[in-house]
Amino acid sequence: MQKHTARQSPHPWIDTVWQTVCLSDGVYSATPDGSWDLIRSIAPDGGSFVFLSGQATEPVEVPYKAGESSVVLSFAAHVYLAQDKETRTGSAIRVLPVRGEAFELDGVEFPLPDFETVEPLVDAMIAAGLLLSNDLVARAFSETPKAASPRSVQQHFKQTTGITQKSFQQIRRAQEAVRRLKAGEAPAGVAVDLGFTDQPHMIKSIKKIMGALPSNLDLVHKI
Repeated sequence: MQKHTARQSPHPWIDTVWQTVCLSDGVYSATPDGSWDLIRSIAPDGGSFVFLSGQATEPVEVPYKAGESSVVLSFAAHVYLAQDKETRTGSAIRVLPVRGEAFELDGVEFPLPDFETVEPLVDAMIAAGLLLSNDLVARAFSETPKAASPRSVQQHFKQTTGITQKSFQQIRRAQEAVRRLKAGEAPAGVAVDLGFTDQPHMIKSIKKIMGALPSNLDLVHKI
């Protein structure tokens, strides 16, 4: 069993900040959420392990033990690492060196991330030139998208996020469907509101992306 806490951030380069406390041993299903993450995993003895996880394209099973906790910084879709040759997707991770209360990324040392104060960390990463933003992607979903051909937008989106714009939209739609279903809304109404062809189409999409049926959404928390 795990206790999950999430908060939104006013920082335009941050999507969501998560905190998880493991209350027992178990296996957690990490579902796609349209973001790549910087994760600090904290062992029961207080030791920290920091790594980068890629853009998830399907649920990934992650074992955990009682007493562990984690802080997860999920970046906005338009944000990418300056020194990465290609976008990390799937279950691939990149482990970062940790020394005391700091970790190292591409030769620069930063304080370990904390649930309440990740914004200064992101600002420091930007100032060091390690994080960049693709403005075309940032404005793709805004009310004033940047003038560009659909093909150009698609190319930039795939290059920056590792997935297509359509896949990103499908993930976010599945998230919203799960959010509303868990809040008790009628499945048929949710399907119509979110533009699914019908209720079976919504169920199939949630199953494919989140690895769960609408009748069993307790394990899906990244919404």
